[in-house]
Amino acid sequence: MRADELHQYALSHIAIKRKAAEEDSRRSLYRIFYYDCPPVNGISIKQPWNGRNATFSTKRSSGKWRKEFLDALASKRKVAMRMGTVSFRNARFIPSEAAMSDLANGERSFSQLGKDDFVLTGVKQEGVDMRIGLDIASLASGGIVDQVVLIAGDCDFIPVAKVARRGGVDFILDPMGHSVHPDMVIQVDGVEDLTKCEAVDNSVIPIATQDYQTN
Repeated sequence: MRADELHQYALSHIAIKRKAAEEDSRRSLYRIFYYDCPPVNGISIKQPWNGRNATFSTKRSSGKWRKEFLDALASKRKVAMRMGTVSFRNARFIPSEAAMSDLANGERSFSQLGKDDFVLTGVKQEGVDMRIGLDIASLASGGIVDQVVLIAGDCDFIPVAKVARRGGVDFILDPMGHSVHPDMVIQVDGVEDLTKCEAVDNSVIPIATQDYQTN
């Protein structure tokens, strides 16, 4: 299952062969920190195209999958789950860019828009980036680790990288096949993308799923 694959992917950073000129000792694992938000349950948002509610629930297939995935990952050896929250304060469905263009050009009226013409916006993940920063600062300042491998498709972690390196930690980024902004490359000690390594199964990258059911 996905939890097994993700756990193995993280462990691969310990076993993968590296150039002796870059690292003169074998890596050891302190802990795998996993940052995410729990699946949303019991939240409803009105659908403009029919006036009904889109309901987020762990009883839906995608919500149930996410809960099972997180529970399975939490049971893995050396894994620490660091969970943020999901804010729906400004959540709403708005017309897509294509639909807005049609409305502006008079090609369609708002009442003619359907489900596929709207996108959900305003859903915000909170507390995750803060937890990453706090954990790395704690590990670095306490001398607990001398190297951190950050596995993240979103490479906007320059402040985190700076904190780690100022604390004497060797900071490595695995962007999971995503392009890395030049500013981020400057702020890390190396890029180690295991999705480009033949010895690693690229299919282990987690897939984002939708947690709501439209009616």
